Amino acid sequence: MKLRDADGLSFSVPIDYVVKIVEHFKKNGRVVRPWLGLKMLDLNPMVIAQLKERSSSFPDVSKGVLVPMVTPGSPAERAGFAPGDVVTEFDGKPVETIKEIIGIMGDKVGVPFKVLVKRANNVPVTLTVTPEEADASR
Repeated sequence: MKLRDADGLSFSVPIDYVVKIVEHFKKNGRVVRPWLGLKMLDLNPMVIAQLKERSSSFPDVSKGVLVPMVTPGSPAERAGFAPGDVVTEFDGKPVETIKEIIGIMGDKVGVPFKVLVKRANNVPVTLTVTPEEADASR
């Protein structure tokens, strides 16, 4: 799509996103998105090194998704997530990015997912989280 009066500026939306949105509208009359109540950060070697420098108890991971914040009253809080958790598996699949977690969840609201996290001092914990439908007012 090109924008009028925006010389040379254009953007596109991948067709697979458009197809999913159209399917949601046909099925529900709206777009359904799952919500966990987690702030997440993709880990990379530089971030991991900085976190290990700050705290020797930071989990010994080379990849994963850091949870710096858990929303009070959210599905994630009820499941037992805690700030500092590092998600290493979601629904039995290894994850390295937030995008992978979002892809695994898809549009599944009310469906429980098993999540493997590593906590301080390399303590592994398996949690079960059930996403709720995202509310635009949150």
